[in-house]
Amino acid sequence: MKKFSLIAVALFMAIALVACSAVTTDSPAAAEPSAPAEQSTEASAEAPAAEGAIKIGVSVADQSNPFYIEILDGMESAVQGDDQLIVMDAGFDAAKQITDIEDMIQQGVSVMMIDPVDSNGIQASLNACKAAGIPVVCYNSPVDDTSLVASTVATDNFMAGQLIGEALGKALEGKGQVVMLTYNVAQVCADRANGFKDALSKYPDIEIVEEQEIQPGVDTAMPVMENMLQAYPDLTGVFALNDPSAIGCAAAVDSAGKLGQIKIVGVDGSEDGMAAIKEGKMFASASQDPVEIGKQSIEIAYKVIAGETVEADIKVPSALVTAETMEAGE
Repeated sequence: MKKFSLIAVALFMAIALVACSAVTTDSPAAAEPSAPAEQSTEASAEAPAAEGAIKIGVSVADQSNPFYIEILDGMESAVQGDDQLIVMDAGFDAAKQITDIEDMIQQGVSVMMIDPVDSNGIQASLNACKAAGIPVVCYNSPVDDTSLVASTVATDNFMAGQLIGEALGKALEGKGQVVMLTYNVAQVCADRANGFKDALSKYPDIEIVEEQEIQPGVDTAMPVMENMLQAYPDLTGVFALNDPSAIGCAAAVDSAGKLGQIKIVGVDGSEDGMAAIKEGKMFASASQDPVEIGKQSIEIAYKVIAGETVEADIKVPSALVTAETMEAGE
């Protein structure tokens, strides 16, 4: 039977443990209001790993986003026998992520799965894993120094950015003003932004009037979008780094009474994103397959542990999601 442990790290506080039927994790206060899958709040002691079982450390960037819950579901499906996932949630806090990884190193994990909050700032953790002889597999987002990583499994995020950029360019009939809400300290988000710009480069009459870094999320994107609406009254399009941020932008646009005038695109193809598209609040999203990302990353981890040669960069394709593609069942 698969066993998954919950580890919560909090200085000078008691260890809070949450039991879940499949994967148990430490989750700080949500950085985004999107609710994760329901989890049991029944406290229990951490189950020890069975003799000979492999401990797999998993550092999650932000488990308040349902996207990461789906990644964990995919990971769970690929775990073998009595092997154990040790999952720790950084809550989009780069410093906490470094502390989490150090804690898992001390627990003697056999491989470290990392989705970096900061693709460059994670370097200290990569060095620590190397010193401890623990191989690293990145999932969802790459790190800057790939020499210390066995493999990275992620969406083709440049492709995702291109898909929504091309869709927006056509929808705007090749002209208009666009703003971008980005989070480029994470390479995954930088790739999306670059793909988007690449697609819009074919439309010289579409002007990107501002690009602003934000902390991803509904609540963080909304006030930024409100300010942009004041600054750019003729705005016609918005790029948001993910669906939660796009939904936050849509809330601001809706409040301003401009839903029919401004087209908003995001990345994830999440249930919330698709609902927003159906309601006419978002124009499009580029889908990801988080379950497949999680599944493939654990499969790669087992190969790395076994000393097998693996691909350094594994891309999971993206697809465009619009009202038309959903109606067509694509």
